[in-house]
Amino acid sequence: MPLQSLTSLAAVDPQQWDGLLSDGQPFLRHAFLSALEDSGSLGPNSGWQAEHLLHVQDGRLIAALPSYRKWHSYGEYVFDHGWADACARAGIEYYPKLLSAVPFSPVSGARLLAASLEDGFELLQSLPGYLEIEGLSSAHINFTDAFTDAALAGHPGWLERLGCQFHWQNRGYRDFQDFLDTLSSRKRKQMRKEREQVAGQGIEFEWLEGRQLSEAQWDFVYACYANTYAVRRQSPYLTRA
Repeated sequence: MPLQSLTSLAAVDPQQWDGLLSDGQPFLRHAFLSALEDSGSLGPNSGWQAEHLLHVQDGRLIAALPSYRKWHSYGEYVFDHGWADACARAGIEYYPKLLSAVPFSPVSGARLLAASLEDGFELLQSLPGYLEIEGLSSAHINFTDAFTDAALAGHPGWLERLGCQFHWQNRGYRDFQDFLDTLSSRKRKQMRKEREQVAGQGIEFEWLEGRQLSEAQWDFVYACYANTYAVRRQSPYLTRA
């Protein structure tokens, strides 16, 4: 199966792309990934070049792997610098590599987007040949879901890399007190104490959607975001746009 590769998600019909998503999280939606590209947050100068792989049949998108050609290992929240250093000592070119992930985020979820497991399986079968033709050292798929795991398990040559994340789940709590009732007495007491300390400082929260923010408020949001990188003498990944 020949793979199609795109350097811009704008060339893909948003409805067809989003139709392959298995859940409602926003981070792989066409609008979100396109915004990263259109804003200049992704591109050759950032070391992240979009290289989305598609399986199209009779003009219809049936499988996709949102991917990026990488010239470094930054912004992935998984560090493979040890592999890169080992390759350098052995005289092997580690970069560029191909990465399938949500840029600049450790969010887990779908990576192999497909109408069926068989369609996704066929796309993965074509991947080694694509890497060889394009001169890419390897492919990496980060923070996968069960569907992608099942597809990868049927292919030799993949190495499984295990990680640990802690997720809070809303288990249908009626309110905050309902959540507290699931905790031990010690934890309930500690959490109430911490909330009282915040309230005692006069701190309040106001929730706004993006469309409700003024440009001045957006400037402040971006300044806070950029400062988290500046204090570490790094440049922010996302642009103001």
